[in-house]
Amino acid sequence: METINLTKKQLLSISNYKKVGIEIALDGDIVKITQKRLFNGYILNQKQLIERAREIFPDMKVHPVAFSLDVSQITTEWIESRMKEFGIKRNDLIKQLALDKSYLSLLFADEDNPRKINLSRQVRSMFFYYFLTYELNRDFRS
Repeated sequence: METINLTKKQLLSISNYKKVGIEIALDGDIVKITQKRLFNGYILNQKQLIERAREIFPDMKVHPVAFSLDVSQITTEWIESRMKEFGIKRNDLIKQLALDKSYLSLLFADEDNPRKINLSRQVRSMFFYYFLTYELNRDFRS
């Protein structure tokens, strides 16, 4: 396998992308480009990742890995802290997310409540993107 000598411009591009959550790795004649984290809430699709990799390595094969949400960090405590941060009340969640009031009450119930509902992966994801929208709106208005 031949070693690829990178130009200063290529190294700078790779470094700049890393700062915004996009990692680029070379494996032989394949460029692996991965969006590891969101920067300014911007999510890239596979086509956009390929375009960015081809700007740096126009003649190489590209393997894109789009952003994948890690929902394990999203808990009821996380949700409550985001609600506090954005001044959102439970009634706002009920109206804006079309949630049933009793469902939301059981979601936020004490752990010793036998009827407590645990957060599913889909609900965790919903809350992540809901609060991301609030974050982007705040940042856009600032």
